[in-house]
Amino acid sequence: MTIDNYSENNKSDFERIWVDWLLNTMGIEPQQEDLEDVQNPIKNYIKQGGMVFYANKGKSCLGVVAVKRLNELEYEFCKLVVTKEARGMGLGKMLVQKCLDYVIAVGGTALYLQSFHKLEIAVIMYQKMGFLDCPAPKGMLVVDRTEIIMKKEL
Repeated sequence: MTIDNYSENNKSDFERIWVDWLLNTMGIEPQQEDLEDVQNPIKNYIKQGGMVFYANKGKSCLGVVAVKRLNELEYEFCKLVVTKEARGMGLGKMLVQKCLDYVIAVGGTALYLQSFHKLEIAVIMYQKMGFLDCPAPKGMLVVDRTEIIMKKEL
């Protein structure tokens, strides 16, 4: 298993995995800004000072996550999804750790996330990794479906 930076080889995996999860796990239609984000990761994440990471096993992509730059020192990880067949393998934690490592490497001081109460296992993982409940920081676009905002100081 590798956690890889964005590449054209994985471009379509971001939308495929994330939209499938949102529709089939959460029962929610993606909002227009969601589709724009996952269809254009270079424009919406990388060129803004963030990154997109993929969990790959051979030629199969099993998970995705994006890091969005909120301001000079603060970042948010978003759109974290692991495919159904890969759940329970620790990929979510590996992807979050890759986000933490990235933010530290670029000199960031905090990493935020938005989540839902329904994702109890994920929220517990975030807490174990040191994320704490907090208000939304300046620059964070809080989507309508968000129920929890968390932050980890770095």
